[in-house]
This record gives sequence, C-alpha cells and structure tokens, in this order.
Amino acid sequence: MQFFIDHKYRRIHQRQFAGDRCGFVETPVEEREFTDSEDYIGQLENGELYEVCPHCQSAPTVIR
Repeated sequence: MQFFIDHKYRRIHQRQFAGDRCGFVETPVEEREFTDSEDYIGQLENGELYEVCPHCQSAPTVIR
C-alpha cells in the first residue's frame, strides 16, 4: 500500500484516496513524505502519535 505522510499535522493518508478534504493543502512540501513501508507507518502510529486520516480510507462516494 502507498502512503502519504503529513508531518505538519501528523496524519497518515492512503495516497490513492488523499484529496482536498484531508486538509493537507497548506502543508509545505518539505513536511510531506511518501512511503510504501507499513513497518514505518506502524512506528509513526505507535511511537510518534501520528493518526490515520479518516477522510482517505476509501474512495469518496457521491450521492445525487
């Protein structure tokens, strides 16, 4: 799985579903990181108090 890490807000996003609703637009490029390592993600969640973004866990659904 591919992840996007926002170090400014300490959030972990699933890269394929991350979007405007996740709120990382104001995060500077130097505070963004991309990784495929699930071990690294686990370390961030457990040791450094990063949270998984609730907005990008699945594709957005549009109901009209």
